[in-house]
Amino acid sequence: MKTSSHVCRLMSKTVFAVVLTVASSAFAQKCVNPHFDAQRLDFRDLGYPGATEIAADSSPITALLAHGGNGKVYGATSGKASHLFVWDSRVNKVFPLGVLPMAQGVHGCILEGADGTIYIGTGKNEHELLILSKKMPEGRRAIENQLWADIEARYEGYEGGHLYAYDPEKGDAEVYLEGAVAKVVDLGVPLPGESIYAMAIDVKGGILYGLGYPHAELFAFDIAKREARTLGKWMKKLSYPGPERSWRGIPRALAVGVDGRVWSSGDDGLMRCYDPVAGAFGSTMMRIPGEYWETQACNAFPVVEQVFACEDGTLAGTTSDGFVFRAYPKANRLVSWGKPRVERRIRAATFGKDGRLYMIAGEKDNVCRLFSFHC
Repeated sequence: MKTSSHVCRLMSKTVFAVVLTVASSAFAQKCVNPHFDAQRLDFRDLGYPGATEIAADSSPITALLAHGGNGKVYGATSGKASHLFVWDSRVNKVFPLGVLPMAQGVHGCILEGADGTIYIGTGKNEHELLILSKKMPEGRRAIENQLWADIEARYEGYEGGHLYAYDPEKGDAEVYLEGAVAKVVDLGVPLPGESIYAMAIDVKGGILYGLGYPHAELFAFDIAKREARTLGKWMKKLSYPGPERSWRGIPRALAVGVDGRVWSSGDDGLMRCYDPVAGAFGSTMMRIPGEYWETQACNAFPVVEQVFACEDGTLAGTTSDGFVFRAYPKANRLVSWGKPRVERRIRAATFGKDGRLYMIAGEKDNVCRLFSFHC
């Protein structure tokens, strides 16, 4: 009897433990489903519908900045008009900050200055489909030549992209209704007839560098003097590497190294720099990874999508063909880290405080995915 009673008590305890485990599992974390990612994405409207929300035809987000001073995330859109907005994590809401004057697009050109001022480079909406000529001439590389003529025609009579300065302390406190103009200071047109396509800032030197589209002119803007000067063509060759076939392939990002030199890719996919001390461009043998095509009908090479200057003097970057790389300028050496996806394009990338490179990879007309890479 003792043995039987002991067994009954043991079974009762076991059943109770099982029931307790099953009941508590309803409130525990679920196992990972292999058919979808366990990470969470939150979506926020760009303002309040019917009051401040940015219109759909002006809502594509094409530039983002995590502000180091106040912790907010600022962004700009492209479309019929370009809008400035801010996301505040304390209230988990997006607030429109007004329309950027005379701008249809901001192509990733939003930076933070030493004093917390935000600088925004504007231009045409480069994501708008280009109207191509119906009649094509015949001859060697006739399609490329006509495409370049169509690209240049889009900029005929264009004033040029404006450079704006925005003070978060003054502008964030305002309420911007639909159609309101952003509280920005117009710093002028650094490159007449060109959109501002890529920017980087030398915080110590107080110089902002920018690259124009479509002619790939490099400019320097002295923040204290509010003066711009043209430094020359970053690259000369015409390349259409895709996957957006109507874009001329010029670098979509610049980086200022620890020594003050400005870096990105150039002709034939080779890394190059501008040395402000020497006042001259420098070339290297560091070739970014990607697909290279040269035939009678096409001449294409990849360009830098994003590039970051690291504290150790190296450069980390991504390419238009979807590769991730690290460059060692002192050794004139570049290492390819491969591709996160078979598809091309790293559409956005940034370094986290954990030292990982976070990137969104994939082509425009397909689903993009978020990846991280421990450098």
